[in-house]
Amino acid sequence: MRTPESGTDLPLRDTRYRELELYPEFDFVTAWLRDYVRSTIDNARISEREYWSVVCLPSVGASDEGHRMISVHAGDQEIACLYVDTSVREDRQVGGFVTVDTRVLEQSCGADIDRITESSPALSVHRSGDQVSIGWSETPASREQFDALPWRPAAHELVRRLMQNGRNYWADAHCPQLAMFALE
Repeated sequence: MRTPESGTDLPLRDTRYRELELYPEFDFVTAWLRDYVRSTIDNARISEREYWSVVCLPSVGASDEGHRMISVHAGDQEIACLYVDTSVREDRQVGGFVTVDTRVLEQSCGADIDRITESSPALSVHRSGDQVSIGWSETPASREQFDALPWRPAAHELVRRLMQNGRNYWADAHCPQLAMFALE
């Protein structure tokens, strides 16, 4: 486990990064972020901060069950999230969601959202207009169904579209330390 240096002189996003480094899920978080960014964001290094960002330990979405470890944003929208949930059992459990383009997901699956939802009962699938949010947890059934779902092309399309619409709303909260893991 890493030991953080004194964070009293650091901006809030840097102290949050130092706190996240102490989480037992830190290696999982950085590996997941790397996979997500590489598979969904074109020219990630060039577009970092201005068009997409990663926020470390965001205060948005905190609850009694757990809290968000990271959230990824493009344009004016949160597009992915990882959280730690301690309400399910005594152990900490990681979960997350990705938001994708509905049309591309349906094309990739060869099925409509209702059939996708029926065939993936361990996932939480919510449609909102032309987007679908796919939630998963770190249980074997949920991860197997999530990994089998061709969500990456649909996420890539949504991110591309959001980045074309303009500047990333969350750019000021961007955590460059976490982004470095995605850009390695």
